[in-house]
Amino acid sequence: MRDLIFTGLVDRLLFTAIVLGILMAALGGWRYFDLANQLSRNQAAQIHEEGGEVTVESKSQAHGLMASDIERRRLLADQSNMMMVGGAGLALIGLGWFLGDILRGRRRTKANAKDSAAQVAS
Repeated sequence: MRDLIFTGLVDRLLFTAIVLGILMAALGGWRYFDLANQLSRNQAAQIHEEGGEVTVESKSQAHGLMASDIERRRLLADQSNMMMVGGAGLALIGLGWFLGDILRGRRRTKANAKDSAAQVAS
């Protein structure tokens, strides 16, 4: 009886890990592309991508470019973090699936051993 309860609990935990991994991967991917879209509209990112230099004509323009660059750096850091979240989600999916396969293989081996023992006994 205890073995059945433990088996059901482990199966539920592995299923939960797989679902959580799917959600993390989806969130990481969606947020990554959302941040990429925001980066494409950022003035400092556009200047950095073109590799051009900017001549600043006023103090307010300089402050605007500094704020834009600070925003670009934040977006890049967030994008990097979302890549890690998505990767962790994929790793969680793989781990849950792998451990589930191992447990199913062990259960089959035990079932086959019991069937073999029952056939020998009869």
